[in-house]
Amino acid sequence: MNGNIDNKNCNSEYGYTLVELLVVIALFAIVLSIGIPSTKIIFNTREKKELMEFKRDIIFARNSAVVENCNYILYVYVDRNRYKIAKEDGLIVTIIKDIKFCNGIIIKGNNFNSIMKFYPNGTPNNAGKILLTNSKKENIEITITPATGKVNLYINSK
Repeated sequence: MNGNIDNKNCNSEYGYTLVELLVVIALFAIVLSIGIPSTKIIFNTREKKELMEFKRDIIFARNSAVVENCNYILYVYVDRNRYKIAKEDGLIVTIIKDIKFCNGIIIKGNNFNSIMKFYPNGTPNNAGKILLTNSKKENIEITITPATGKVNLYINSK
């Protein structure tokens, strides 16, 4: 005896045991479930982004009317599920933005005949509500207050 334990060589001819294979598969499944986000989360994020962009565009129109000392117009097309922002400088109307909702947001209606004008003092020509819905069938309401033009966003009247 020379002090070495005479065992089989470390190189096995038989491959991996069933337990080793199951452990590797379980670890692989855990890593995949953590690393791949749900498609539902991606779609919700796109809807929220689209909704927030709409709100920001309305605020942009109001603020631009004040800064540039000219009228800005919000056109809401319920039948086409889109909106436009336009600059009115005298008799010249220039389309600034033309956006179509395509990620789950649907325009249901509004109470200002689809055209809202922001004057150079920041006030809208009338107050209004824009009713929308998302893929989860939640009711979304964007309100524009009279006198100030403040834009509020309510989801399910919260």
